Amino acid sequence: MKSKLFLLAMIAAGSLAINSASAQVHVQVGINEQAYPGYSYYSYPAWHGHDHDRVYYEHYHARFYREHRHYFRDHDHFDHDRWDREHHHDHDHHR
Repeated sequence: MKSKLFLLAMIAAGSLAINSASAQVHVQVGINEQAYPGYSYYSYPAWHGHDHDRVYYEHYHARFYREHRHYFRDHDHFDHDRWDREHHHDHDHHR
């Protein structure tokens, strides 16, 4: 009996994990450079359970712009090449 309950609990937990992961992926659709310039460099902690979905980027967008404004050619264009040169990143990882 205990093993059956344990098995059912594991199946239920796995189902919840898969469903929540799937929901997260669906929310991420539409995150792009036009909407959030420099988005690939956001490294803030998760905010209210959001980790790199639209709510996360909306929440941190103004802060990211303020903290990195010298990397913006204008408010809409992040200078990836300069960031990569100055931070020694692989130049192709954001493309």
